[in-house]
Amino acid sequence: MTRHRRCEATPSSGESGFTLVETLVAIVVLIFGLMAITNLMLVAGSSNTVANHMTAATGSASRTMEELKATPWGALTVGGTVTDDTQCPAFCRDDSIQGVGIIHTRWEVVQAAPPGPQTIRFIRVRSEGTGALTRARSRAEFTTFRTCTDPSLTCALF
Repeated sequence: MTRHRRCEATPSSGESGFTLVETLVAIVVLIFGLMAITNLMLVAGSSNTVANHMTAATGSASRTMEELKATPWGALTVGGTVTDDTQCPAFCRDDSIQGVGIIHTRWEVVQAAPPGPQTIRFIRVRSEGTGALTRARSRAEFTTFRTCTDPSLTCALF
């Protein structure tokens, strides 16, 4: 007589597979990790945009400052303000920078010394992006002064 042995089910050791709870916990951890990485990418993209605007604003302000420093003394008009556009277009301009957008530049020239043998004018230039998120964050500002000591160059004030 042949006797067949029945296969009896062995008790599970608890490590034979994943349970539904373990799978759900893993998915939740994965979602939080992906949310953190997505937020990091958004912040990096925003910072990159602001940095591009700041670089463009610095270039525009530097170019304007060099133009004002190269302007003959007699043609350097006193006036302007860097805080608002009330004296535009005489003391401001917009530069269109490829890949960035519009950079708004304002300048002011202030007579700092009384008329006399030496005349001093302070020059301040401010450039910034025109976007809502980049305006104040992309600001570049330069200040310098010019002096004129030779009356034959029409330094005297009128």
